[in-house]
Formats: sequence, C-alpha cells, structure tokens
Amino acid sequence: MLLTSGQVSILLSSVIVFLFTLALFLSGYVLQQRTVHSLQAAIKPRLPKPLPAPVPVAPPTLDVKWARPIGARPDVDETYEQYMREQALNWNRLGYVQMVKEHVEVCSAVMLLGDLHKMKSPAKRILLFPRIWLKKTEDDEFNPHLITTKRLLRTAVRRYGVVLIPMETIVDGADASLPSSYSLASLYSLTNYERVIYLQGPGTLLDASALDSLLAFSKSEPMAAFPASADRKALSTLLLLIHPSAEDFGRLKELRSSRPLTDLELFRKSFAAPESLLSQWSLSMGNVVYESQNLRNAIDGFNATIFEDATTYVRFSDPEIPGPEYDVPYYDRVALRPKNDEARAAWEKLYERFRQRRMEICGLDLEVWTKPMLQAGSADEEDVQEL
Repeated sequence: MLLTSGQVSILLSSVIVFLFTLALFLSGYVLQQRTVHSLQAAIKPRLPKPLPAPVPVAPPTLDVKWARPIGARPDVDETYEQYMREQALNWNRLGYVQMVKEHVEVCSAVMLLGDLHKMKSPAKRILLFPRIWLKKTEDDEFNPHLITTKRLLRTAVRRYGVVLIPMETIVDGADASLPSSYSLASLYSLTNYERVIYLQGPGTLLDASALDSLLAFSKSEPMAAFPASADRKALSTLLLLIHPSAEDFGRLKELRSSRPLTDLELFRKSFAAPESLLSQWSLSMGNVVYESQNLRNAIDGFNATIFEDATTYVRFSDPEIPGPEYDVPYYDRVALRPKNDEARAAWEKLYERFRQRRMEICGLDLEVWTKPMLQAGSADEEDVQEL
C-alpha cells in the first residue's frame, strides 16, 4: 500500500515531534540527575583525612617563628588501619562543644558552630549554657540580653543543628547568676560522647579538616590540651580534646568545690604536662591554633595567603581591646595593626571576617567601645592594660 504525500508528511512530522520530545525528556532527566547529585554532595558530611604519620617534629616557639607560615599541610599516611577506623567511626559519639557563661559569649559560640556546619564537619555540634536561662521570670520580657540569647539559641538549633545542653553550677548551691559559678569541668559531664573538642573563643575557623582528623583518629585520653608554650611544661585552654567520664567530672567538681580556682588552674592541677598535651606530630598539620596578637611579630617573608591556607583556627587575643565584638576607633586600630604589610592584611581580614559573620549569623553589629581613660593619681598605664 502506497502512502500519499500528505500521509508521508504527517508521518515525518510525527517522527520529528517524537524525536524532539525524547530529546527534551532525556535532557531533563540528565539535568535532574545532576541536580540530585549536586544536592547530595552539598549535604553530605565531609569525612576527615587520616592524621600524618608520626614523625619527629621540631617544637615551635611562641615568638617570631610563629609569625612565619608553616606552609601547606603535609601529605597524610593513609594506612589500612586508619582507613578501617574511618569506616567504623560513629560520628554521633564525636563532637565540638562550646560553653557560654554569660550572654555576651553566645553570639561568638554560635558563629563557631555555624562555621563547622558550613564546612560540613560530620561531628555533632554542642552548646552548654546555664540552666537558669530557661527559668521564666516576670522580668524576661524587659531583659534585652536574655531575649537576644534565646533568639540565638533557637537559631543555633534550627539553622545549624546544634545540641543545646543546660548546665548546672560546678559547686552545688552556688549563685547561678554569676559566670564564675560555671566551669569548663562541665565538659566532662558529656558522657554520651567518646571525644569532644573545645576551642576557646572568640575566634574564627578557617578550615575544619585538621580538627576533624584530630577528633576522628586520636586516642581517647582524659585530656589532650594545646601547649601553653614551646617547652611543653603546661597546658592551655585554647584547644582541649577530652574523653568525658563521670569519674573525672566528679574528681574535678570535688577539687573545684574545695577552693576557688580558675578553669586553667583547675586543669593544670588535675592533668600533668607534658603527658596531657597534644602530641607534637598531631600539631604538624599547620597552625592548628593561632593567636591574633602573634601576627605583630611577623618577620620578612611572611605570606598572608600561605598563612591562611596553613591555619585552622585563630583566636582573637589582642590585649588592648576586649574582643572582636567591639568597634575600635580608627586611630586606635591603626596603632594596633601589625607593621608587616602581609601580616597587617591578614590581621585586618580576620577582624573584618568576624564582623561580617557576626552580622550574617547573629544579626548584630559591633558594640561601641572607647579606649579607657587614665585618671590622675588613680592608676598608671600598665595597671589599666592589666584590667
């Protein structure tokens, strides 16, 4: 049977329409699959790399050497044992913890936990805060600090998946309204977790991968703290990697109840150095913790780009100002800046990054700050700087 020219035209048109429809369907399917894979990659936690192989590492000094960039992080020794440990990791038992004792600390703590979420760390994010903040009183609606705090706590849970844990005073019956009634010893009460990392704030996180590796592949020890100095004779509270236990919590609480002690004094009396310090090879991944005031000691050859690439966490520690939360007048800021051009660029970038993240996460601008004024006969300049 022969087809007429009209029928042939209709048949060809049908074939063309079918082919175009098929092509449109296939292109849509491919685009959909790419979108799905992109979404999966975006929400998938980033698994850490194994720690570097333990090799002798020259201890750094806390002077001009710390202002020199250490360089790119070394290649890791991806052994079969570490690979198997990675497969068996239970990230529900590993976490980063922040502790706030007063309202002014809440924003910085939420910022740090928010950065961990942004960098896709697979570990839990935990925030300890005084239980008294949960008690409702008639004055709550007139307390702007408490209102802001509760808003930030809700933001931490909803936006960054933070686990909120109310804490009690370290000494039973102490005044719950005083920040001094709370202690970092409460970190040991988190017995649902195998290991947790605490970072002293305020600070800014540049790269979470080194911390994730420490958290994932370190041994569970009661205390592994960042050294206070190059001689490794004392610990600091800049970074704490601990294994919570009821026994250690009870021991610390008993010692703290017997006499007034700062958190640093309490830990130094309870954990001997250097046994309770992070190992030198664990710190060989770069500037795991760096303090902003050390940028003032930068020497020739300092490179801001290399410094940022090799640094994990920077704590703001310039003693002339109370913290990065405050808007320092321009001329005072100029006097505080590092003299080295590259170090000055890194220093200013860190403070500006903190300001931007504070607005993005907390919706808060910088606080007003004025330089303390000396009064005749009351104190000299050195006394003021010690306040």
